[in-house]
Amino acid sequence: AGLDTQAFLRSAKVYFVRLQAAWDQGNLADIREFTTPEMFAEIKIDLDSRGNESNQTDVVQLDAELVAIEDRGIEQSASVRFHGLIRESANASAAPFDEVWNLSKS
Repeated sequence: AGLDTQAFLRSAKVYFVRLQAAWDQGNLADIREFTTPEMFAEIKIDLDSRGNESNQTDVVQLDAELVAIEDRGIEQSASVRFHGLIRESANASAAPFDEVWNLSKS
């Protein structure tokens, strides 16, 4: 059975938006659920340094494309390129972003 790329990318976009919302809310439980321990530690440091400052991320446009996929038997991993427009404060204009996330499932 092959990968349904479109369904996978739809799910990846949902995770992207959900993690942006978790970042805005400082929701460590949600962030922990979707990150490796190493990535969680980095995000927690960033959140701790933010303090009580509020954050609002508005994903204005989101595109995703599958860059690579690897099946290692007990674990599958995929690299997804996310790009589009994002607004990180209420008064700011939307700015372009382009990042690659490595997603894995065991």
